[in-house]
Amino acid sequence: MSNTVQTPKAPSLPFAEVQYSRNYLDQLNNVLRLYFNQLDNVFQSLLSIAGGAAFKFPAGSFYLTTQQTIPVINTAYAIPFNNTAISNQVAIGTTSHIVTSVDGYYNFQFSAQLAKTSGSAMSAWIWPRVNGVDIPDSNTKLQLTGSSSSEMVAAWNFVLPMNAGDYFELYWASDHVDVILKAAASNAFSPAIPPVILTATFVSALYS
Repeated sequence: MSNTVQTPKAPSLPFAEVQYSRNYLDQLNNVLRLYFNQLDNVFQSLLSIAGGAAFKFPAGSFYLTTQQTIPVINTAYAIPFNNTAISNQVAIGTTSHIVTSVDGYYNFQFSAQLAKTSGSAMSAWIWPRVNGVDIPDSNTKLQLTGSSSSEMVAAWNFVLPMNAGDYFELYWASDHVDVILKAAASNAFSPAIPPVILTATFVSALYS
């Protein structure tokens, strides 16, 4: 079954004749009947149980494959992305920029594989920026404890208003240089682990 809905095209109506004509009315009615049938088919498709399958909302899925370190403690660093899994009107711009091409509210979801390489307790922070500006009250602090090989996954989401041409970024910082965004190669039973995965999905048009 196709998920494509054919866009109805407005008909070219015949010009009315000066005098009454049964043939003209039949021709006009046939043209209108065909057009209304097209409209019926569209609405039936969209209002059916699987109607949502006909919509192609903006969306993107991006990930990083290279391990990231903290060069300087207590300093904000943008997380770069170097691979695209899917992209429909949301794309990687300049390294860390995730650019939207359609106005709307977007749900940005991420997962980050954090790890530490020494034994002491360490903290990390992750938060979003839009167009280079921090989103107020959006930061989260994580603490890595235990052995030098301790790991944890940070995963949450942000729903944000975006205009066409705006860009989203994910930032991180740490109070220790031994905190990393860890990459791991594939093995015999599972695929590779990217340090960071980010998805962006269109939620709705902007509220007026």
